[in-house]
Amino acid sequence: MEPGTKESVSLVNGEYVVPDGCGNDRRTCPLVTFDSVNYGALTGIKSTVAAVALTYHSGGTAHWQYVYVLVIESSKPRLLAWLRTGSRADQGLREVSITGGELVLVVNDPDKQQGDCCSAGSIITRYRWVGSSFSAIGQSVHKTDPPSFDCAKAATAVERLICQDVELSFLDSQMAYSYRMVLKGASAERREIIRRKQAEWFADYSRTCNAALSESQRRDCIDRYLSDRLTTIWK
Repeated sequence: MEPGTKESVSLVNGEYVVPDGCGNDRRTCPLVTFDSVNYGALTGIKSTVAAVALTYHSGGTAHWQYVYVLVIESSKPRLLAWLRTGSRADQGLREVSITGGELVLVVNDPDKQQGDCCSAGSIITRYRWVGSSFSAIGQSVHKTDPPSFDCAKAATAVERLICQDVELSFLDSQMAYSYRMVLKGASAERREIIRRKQAEWFADYSRTCNAALSESQRRDCIDRYLSDRLTTIWK
C-alpha cells in the first residue's frame, strides 16, 4: 500500500500477508499477525474497552507492534487511540493490559539490551483516559527481569552469582522460558524425553559450575552452560 492509503484487509487464521514486493519465498513477505486482545473497564469510559495488539513483520529480522484501543458500543468497535511500539529489544511490546481502570503498557528496556532481539529489563507505563485522550500517569517504571528462581532463597554459589549478574539472570530466565515453550508444543511421549534430558543437563550444570571455582571461572561456566542449552533444548 502507498503511504496514506486507507484499505481494509482481513486476517485469515490470525495473519495477513502483504503482497507488495513479495517473491516466491513466503518467509520474506511482510506480514501482519494477530497477537492478543484484552478486555476491561477504563476509568471515565462506561462501555467495555478492548486493547488489541498486532505485529508487523518486515520480512527481515525487524518487527514491531501496533496497539489499538477500542470501545465496544452497541456491539460495534470504535477506535479510541492507537500507537506503534519499537522493534524487539528497542522497546518492542511485551504486554498490554487493562488493569485497575488504566491501560498498562510493558515494553523492552533498550538500556538493558541483550543483542538485537532481547532485553533483560522492561519499562512499564500506565495511562489514564482523560477527556478525549490517554495521559501517562507519573513516571515510567524500569524493572530488571528476575531469574527463574527466587533470589531470596538462593542457596548455591551458582544461584547467588546469577542473582548478582544481570546478563546471567537474563540467560537463566530465557532458558527456563525456552524449556516451558518446548514442553508446551511437545507430545506426551516427547515431553518425557525432554524432561529427562533437562534433568540430566541440570545435574551436570550444577555439579560443574558449583565446583570450587574463582568467580570469573564460575561466571564463564554458567554462561557457557546456559548459552549452549538455549540452542540444544530445541533439538
